[in-house]
Amino acid sequence: MLKKLLFVALAFSLTNCLVLNPVGATLDREKGSEAASRITDAAIKTDLVNSVVLVGRPIVSLYSLVAADIAKIESDKYYIKSDVDQCVTDIQGFKGFLLGSLVTNIISCQDLKTDGYITGDPFPTF
Repeated sequence: MLKKLLFVALAFSLTNCLVLNPVGATLDREKGSEAASRITDAAIKTDLVNSVVLVGRPIVSLYSLVAADIAKIESDKYYIKSDVDQCVTDIQGFKGFLLGSLVTNIISCQDLKTDGYITGDPFPTF
């Protein structure tokens, strides 16, 4: 009985990762479309604040509108939420206001990796 229980627990654990991770049902994952939206919003806000402070009127650059494409975000993949949060924080933070949203996006958001089935893309990394 104990062997069956351990087998069921192990099978559930493995299938839980294999089924829930691609669907995005784990806690620290974010769909690419949502990550792209957050990165674009952060770039637009940073551009607006920078332009108002420096020029005196709100201006949004074309680069902030395509910030998700610059960060190479694929909308059908999933990303680690803490990495996306760090990218957005960098764009909206001091680095974003000092360097601008484009340079900060290139520096901070280029290393966002897609989250694979278990822990890595496409296989787990340890």
